[in-house]
Amino acid sequence: MNSLEILNASPFNLSTKKAKEIIKQIDQMSLADQVGQLFFLLHFDMTAQGNMFDILKKYKPGGLMFRPTSQDVTETVIRFAEKEMAIMPFFSANIESGANALIAKENGYGSPMLLSATDDDQLVVQAVSDMASVSASAGANMTFSPVVDLQLNPDNPITQTRSFGDQVDQVIRMSEQFVKGFLQHQILPVIKHFPGDGVDNRDHHLLPSINSLSFPEWLATYGKIYKTLIDQGAPCIMAGHILLPDYDRTQFPNIEDHEIMPATLSSHLLQGLLRIQLGFNGLIITDASTMGGFNSFYPRKQAVVETIKAGCDMLLFTTDLAEDYQSIYQAAETGEISATRLNEALVRILGTKALLADKEKVALQPNKQDISSLKTAVFDKGITLVKNEIAFRKLEIEKHKKILLLDLHNGHSVSQQVIKRLTEAGFQVTKPEPDDVAFGLEAMMGSRQEMMKKYDLILYTLNYQVKSNQTTNRVSFGKPMGQFMPLFLKEIPTIMVSFGNPYHLEDAPRVPVYINAYSDQEGVVSATLDKLIGKSEFKGVSPVDAFCGRFDTRCY
Repeated sequence: MNSLEILNASPFNLSTKKAKEIIKQIDQMSLADQVGQLFFLLHFDMTAQGNMFDILKKYKPGGLMFRPTSQDVTETVIRFAEKEMAIMPFFSANIESGANALIAKENGYGSPMLLSATDDDQLVVQAVSDMASVSASAGANMTFSPVVDLQLNPDNPITQTRSFGDQVDQVIRMSEQFVKGFLQHQILPVIKHFPGDGVDNRDHHLLPSINSLSFPEWLATYGKIYKTLIDQGAPCIMAGHILLPDYDRTQFPNIEDHEIMPATLSSHLLQGLLRIQLGFNGLIITDASTMGGFNSFYPRKQAVVETIKAGCDMLLFTTDLAEDYQSIYQAAETGEISATRLNEALVRILGTKALLADKEKVALQPNKQDISSLKTAVFDKGITLVKNEIAFRKLEIEKHKKILLLDLHNGHSVSQQVIKRLTEAGFQVTKPEPDDVAFGLEAMMGSRQEMMKKYDLILYTLNYQVKSNQTTNRVSFGKPMGQFMPLFLKEIPTIMVSFGNPYHLEDAPRVPVYINAYSDQEGVVSATLDKLIGKSEFKGVSPVDAFCGRFDTRCY
């Protein structure tokens, strides 16, 4: 496709006049300015009043991603760009479940999986409208969301609650609401992570991960999701550091294992599968180029060039900006990155920016009271009672007064909020620490009869959140002897609540009562406690197989 054909086709559909203006603008840019457009930089508050402005002025990057900050910071940066930059950058954040990804003081909607568990399209539409409205008012015009990955492997440590679930049609339904809602507010959604995370048990922040589905299976699952959203006009896609080996082996039978590349470095996946077979004509942006999955195949100097050659239009983040910029500039200057490939990337970058000017923004923003009620409704409707083998209805003082609270997490404990609420309700709560040797000896080797006299109920509060750069998100039952393991299932009523990873039945298969809350946000914890003490019924519909495909997780 030539430049005019690219801009006249979906998702751009620009007028011939506008398309010609963009083509002329690119022709008049210096090579230095053209290369600058390929860079999507990370903003840090620590540089907001210092060299970030110098960087914007010197390199003229095509995009800037904010981490949670203040609206004063975003507005200051945007005002500077309007004054000093001929072409405005994309201003983005990872708005996956709330404007809190952009504005630190905001509260989100828990997680994408919690939203999905409501099984209520109208609630999701309202939630997306709110997060998009708040983000747009703070200056965002792009979001690296929705996550359209299928959560197929319970041991995947990075997708989990960031996903809408493990069912193709459910992921499509939820993703459609996100794409439409953000576009209504002039925020460009970047669907991710092509060709699809959630199959491997590894994190591509650390190493190249693999989507191991057969190509026919991929077409029926991830392929269907991407094709549906592409046909509906999704403007941008993030390429992941994820391999799709069966596609390469199907299309190129003689390919060697070491020649199979992740999407960010694969012309096979970007040009052959995404552009030609799926018909995507929009903007392709790499996942963070600082990740281990990207830096495992070539020296850095070569990798940043190869990703542009392969078909990525923008490079997300840099290690050393001056070095990365120089590598791409030299490649463009010498023709290693061909003039045609550079022009295609620029046409799609500026064409995508033109989409913002062509769309009318929805200005209406609900009042704070309405939003508070909306979040409460999402939390109430999403929390899911997955398993109940002892006909549990609610915590009762007469039956469960003495509660043993076993609290385990990978960084943040919810126990303080739980203890306060249960104590106020009249329960007596005992909370040992995971490294409490005395408790460990009592639990492992003490009298069962004494434990049964001491506690009426055992409540697990597990908070293992999805985080980048972790090899596992599985529960650890305390050291040195695993003393928090479920030891009294047949003697003391036991309830396990997960505020993060929804798959803890894998490690505690015979727990009789298991609840997924999908988020440790304060409002979610409060709503979960409402349900435990009987103020509200459980309404959530699990978007994943929380039983992990195992028979024993359904047993008691």
